[in-house]
Amino acid sequence: MDTVISAVSLMSPAGVGVGPFREAVRTGTAVPGGPVGDFHVAEPPATGRAVRLADRPSAMALATIGTLLDGGAADRCPPARRGLVLGSAAAGIDQSMTLTRDSLTRPRPDNVNPALVPACVMNYASAQAAIEFDLRGPNATVTAGRLTGLAALRYARRLLAAGRSDAVVCGAYEDLNERRVAIAEAAGARGVPAEGCCAFLVEPGERAREHGRAVLAEVLALETGVFADPGEAFDVLGAAVGRALRAAGAAPSDVGLLVPAGREDARLPGLGKARVVRPAELIGDTHGAAAAFQVAAAIVADAAGTGDGDGRLALVTAVEPDGHVGCCLLRTRRQGDNKETGT
Repeated sequence: MDTVISAVSLMSPAGVGVGPFREAVRTGTAVPGGPVGDFHVAEPPATGRAVRLADRPSAMALATIGTLLDGGAADRCPPARRGLVLGSAAAGIDQSMTLTRDSLTRPRPDNVNPALVPACVMNYASAQAAIEFDLRGPNATVTAGRLTGLAALRYARRLLAAGRSDAVVCGAYEDLNERRVAIAEAAGARGVPAEGCCAFLVEPGERAREHGRAVLAEVLALETGVFADPGEAFDVLGAAVGRALRAAGAAPSDVGLLVPAGREDARLPGLGKARVVRPAELIGDTHGAAAAFQVAAAIVADAAGTGDGDGRLALVTAVEPDGHVGCCLLRTRRQGDNKETGT
């Protein structure tokens, strides 16, 4: 079974929607990172399903998923067969630290804001999205640092392969707050802090074509590895890339687009002819959402123009300093400019 991405929705420091991000990727125009400036958390509507939002990251996730599904992408899929996999590297940390501080500094330990409690739970956003959009299938939240987007995509692919879902909404999100920035600085992380959310509709290729959705990218391989010594990171990543290429029956020279998280591509042999796109240098460091934006960049970078009808190979790579590496090999399809849920 071929697993494909048939719809994309996102918001980034470039703006709300695929369009501003696509423009940044295609032109190489960098934005100064930071927050999604034209997104504001609104009160839940008075009608419809009651959804309580206590935090900005959950609001971003719901807005992005809502746009993804707005065109009826999941309408022909029974609610119990609609899966959801969301990821974040720092979800709930800001709220948890606020509660901890308040319990220590206020007159009584229990004198805290109870509205913050739900948002401290890692799966708060995915639970709210399931309620709001009637996603009654498997519901999971994953975290893997900078590889979170790839971990979510791999989880979605396994749900489809196991027959647990007919279609999966998959993505990653991260908000920008002072505590996250302070933690990153203490860890020695470099880069311009940024926030954003990226969501995909992942389904079997046959189902996408049956329902008239364009195949934006086929997920050919997802490989990961771990290392104990930072000096081993590039060797472990190189081995993971090798496995991914072998699984797809491809050679390094077949890769036409390379989307690295940082500068790890300098240590990967045989990829010198590939075009390189670095989302972190275009929109900033989105931390747990970074790998999802890399996948989105691979899709929008090849979204228009002429070329081989079979598409071209795009390789996404990432290194998490805590000891985790990963890569994703995609076959992207050149498409015309479509509305939000396409490219």
